[in-house]
Amino acid sequence: MKILLINPPQTFYPNSEPPAGNLPLGLMYLAAVLDKAGYTVEILDAFMTDSKPKKNGDTITVGLSFSQIETEIQQRKPDIVGVSGPFTSQITNTLKVCKLTKKVNPNILTIVGGPHASTVPKEFLEKNQTVDITVIGEGEHTLLEIVKHFENKKPLNSILGIAYRQNNTVIVNEVRPFLENLDELPYPAYHLVNMEHYLSNKEIGYRSFQKRAISMVTSRGCPFNCCFCSVHLHMGKKFRAHSAQYVLNHIQHVVDKYNVKNIFFEDDNLTFDLNRFETICDGLIERRIKIGWETPNGVRADYLNALLLKKMKQAGVVSIFVGVESGDQEVLNKIVCKSLKLDMVAEFAKNAKRLGLKTGAFYIIGFPGEKKENMQRTVDFALMLKQKYDVGMHLFTATPTFGTKLYEQCKTHNYLTADLSCDTLGSSARQPLGHSLIHTNDFTPQEVKEIAQQALKKYKKLSLINLVKNPKKALQTIYHQPQLLNKYLKNLFS
Repeated sequence: MKILLINPPQTFYPNSEPPAGNLPLGLMYLAAVLDKAGYTVEILDAFMTDSKPKKNGDTITVGLSFSQIETEIQQRKPDIVGVSGPFTSQITNTLKVCKLTKKVNPNILTIVGGPHASTVPKEFLEKNQTVDITVIGEGEHTLLEIVKHFENKKPLNSILGIAYRQNNTVIVNEVRPFLENLDELPYPAYHLVNMEHYLSNKEIGYRSFQKRAISMVTSRGCPFNCCFCSVHLHMGKKFRAHSAQYVLNHIQHVVDKYNVKNIFFEDDNLTFDLNRFETICDGLIERRIKIGWETPNGVRADYLNALLLKKMKQAGVVSIFVGVESGDQEVLNKIVCKSLKLDMVAEFAKNAKRLGLKTGAFYIIGFPGEKKENMQRTVDFALMLKQKYDVGMHLFTATPTFGTKLYEQCKTHNYLTADLSCDTLGSSARQPLGHSLIHTNDFTPQEVKEIAQQALKKYKKLSLINLVKNPKKALQTIYHQPQLLNKYLKNLFS
């Protein structure tokens, strides 16, 4: 029995950020569990390759060509192909891989997991005949059971957390309880990928200019209720985490074996358990593990007091990103449903600057219920934090992804400007220059875009002024990210 896990190519739309990626962590966790159980498993990363990006009209596709993927499947001769389906905006490439798989051999079992398939499993299978099974939620134990049942020709009705086709009817089984003890999982299957390829990839960057960087996830689930977030649907509301000791041993492993220099913690809520988080920081200090680390998914600013920030600095933190969402307290409370006080965000920014820490914050505008003046308050707050404390502004417009409260609200009140699809989501408001999918009596997508464009222009001017005031930072930017300085200059004089 041979299982091939495929990370499909990705498509990038106009005005999106430059292509970036790293280890296919989800597939590597799946592979580790299958490998531990004695199965032959391989990983084909068709995204993070040395292939040059391919332009197709307004879009750019990064990774192997589909003819190359077809050849790989033919040569590897798998019995089962599992394909990652990361987000709705990328699901077309996932489906193309499944179609190719069936073309190579109709008897290969095709399985798709990830947020999109987890959110709409029945509809997904009804529309896509080349997918045999969807995995709903966490996939490690589910995939192992599927493999065992397929190997022994047993029916699928007893496997929790899947949807499958039976006599042309889609069956959705009962949900699988989430893993309670994450320490039971082995480390991701680093031995099944070429680590040096990821640690020194020149074609596709990764989040920042940090060298020999990898991602790591130390916890799952989020107990908060932000209206735009779909993490509850595939990772649950209960916070579950690897123990501090497991995390420290994991970090030590990748540092010792692969000479990792930087780690991006991709948790949805890294600091939720402050005792665990502080123990991790203490362990990094006590073990003298020489790494830099960042929080690119964002953490809560109100969990980071001055003493903890000082400890994080001692433990090697390179940058701290926080999720603010709105600079209008009423919008935060009543629309976003995020229990966060803006004065705590400002306090965090002040303390972080005093310690010399690099910071960034995420903001979203264009929620139903907002007016243009509410959006402007968010922009003003973000620019204030940039001017006073040099906090990076990462501004997005609200995107109603499947299964979220935001999506249900937009659907109920006919706020959507288009049906959700790969193309509409891919070209939508994942950054300020995208196209908003929300239209209300209070604003149009074009008005949201104009607010974002003006905010971005002012922000880049502030960034350039900060660089002038800080020659050391300017030299680092020129050396590591010359394209950024070019952008600032272009926007300053445009």
